[in-house]
Amino acid sequence: MTSMKKIMIFAGIGFGVLTAFIGGACMGASAQQTKFPFKTENEAVSKIPGVDTIVNMQNVFREISKTVQPSVVSIHVESTVKVNKAMNPFYNDPFFKNDPFFKFYFGQPGEEMEKKSQAQGSGIIFSKDGYLFSNYHVVAKADKITVILSDNRMFEAKIIGVDPETDIAVLKIEANEEFPYAALGDSSEVQTGDLVIAIGNPFGLAGSFTFGIVSAISRPGLSSSFQSLIQTDVAVNPGNSGGPLVNIKGQVIGMNTAIQSQTGGYMGISYAVPINLMKEIALQIIDKGKVERGYFGIVPSPLDDAARKTLGLKPGEGVLVSKVLEDSPAAVSKIEQGDVILSINGKPVGDPDMLRLMIGNFPPKTKVDILILRNAQQITVSVVLADREEANTVFGEKNKPGKDAPQGDLTETYNFLGAEFVTPSSKDYKKNGVDFGVMVKSVDKKSFFYGTLRPGEIVVGINNQKIKDLGDLKMFGEKNKDKKSFLLQVVNNGLLFYRGVEK
Repeated sequence: MTSMKKIMIFAGIGFGVLTAFIGGACMGASAQQTKFPFKTENEAVSKIPGVDTIVNMQNVFREISKTVQPSVVSIHVESTVKVNKAMNPFYNDPFFKNDPFFKFYFGQPGEEMEKKSQAQGSGIIFSKDGYLFSNYHVVAKADKITVILSDNRMFEAKIIGVDPETDIAVLKIEANEEFPYAALGDSSEVQTGDLVIAIGNPFGLAGSFTFGIVSAISRPGLSSSFQSLIQTDVAVNPGNSGGPLVNIKGQVIGMNTAIQSQTGGYMGISYAVPINLMKEIALQIIDKGKVERGYFGIVPSPLDDAARKTLGLKPGEGVLVSKVLEDSPAAVSKIEQGDVILSINGKPVGDPDMLRLMIGNFPPKTKVDILILRNAQQITVSVVLADREEANTVFGEKNKPGKDAPQGDLTETYNFLGAEFVTPSSKDYKKNGVDFGVMVKSVDKKSFFYGTLRPGEIVVGINNQKIKDLGDLKMFGEKNKDKKSFLLQVVNNGLLFYRGVEK
């Protein structure tokens, strides 16, 4: 046997032994891994009383996710927006500045141009034939709306109708099959502290599930007087808009619509439109193609606590009628400036926003019973509401007190507890829609009327006693200079305000 053959034989034997050794080592390691005693239970936690209850709650969340997720959709919106043309670096170059060919191809700086834009949001399917909710602000300027289901099927949606006042849009998708749809709850049962879940498409992350509690209910609308929002601490971010807010029973109780933030992202405060309002809007849109609202025809203003106390009202009770609009349902029903509205159809009214919301939720031609306080007497007045859109006015427009300087007759004045009054001119009377009263000329900084009365305003009554002129004010002042509280009836720019002050 040659030397070369011996070397090859020994090499082969060595390689075989090495392979067998490595293979055995690997098998041994594998066997050791499968027998390693990993710990699978936390005995300390599993022994805690009530832990099974928490596990059951976890199972509830899992079931909510499993059953509600299929009805939640991602919405992709394509739209055309107008933007100002960017400044080309050659615009200031003397060679190109006045060149007609350069202007033809690149346009003028600041010139408007159209640009394609994309946005995204969420939606909730609420019927088996493909009707779904989303926010108006999500689809407002859409050229094309694409709805993507949880199983990644895609459908082009059409807008059935929108209501900008409540930020609600109703869309529809079509298919030769039934769609999964959500169960809708009753938002009137929602209370502070309730457990809630948000599902949506934040930052394009479809089907995201976050959890929290209801922080408050009946929050005033962010963009309209016809909203009364649910506030939560659920994590909601851009893209969640239009997605459902779900209760612990797996029912949709609202639609996530906005966040309050200083950064543009979640900071612990989010808002949802209540589902009861959404259902009312959807029924009108599907049935009529638009939303109709009742119209009353007054300008309401709030009452402060001191005014309520003087009127014998409870805290948070009543809204003042500052002005009755001509030929309105309120005027026809003999509602008067200075009346205090206490309730509508038995439901208490506490502030102007609540009043607007309640009236707006009634359809036109609805007859409502309004309980008012007039001259210390409670009276019920029936009013048939008109159509807000046909009324051609902005119902309940908030009017701010003017800052006009007094124009009255300055020759005679009367000082009452640090506030100086004069007789208004005919021009002042006409401007404010009254024919009696005294005008505020100035208010001393030490007077307890300071900050309550403003120069140019007309006082027409104090403590429910009519003040027709300076003579009436003098008589009232001599009799009541030691009183501790006053209810002032003040007219500013044609609107009546009640202001209470206490020493």
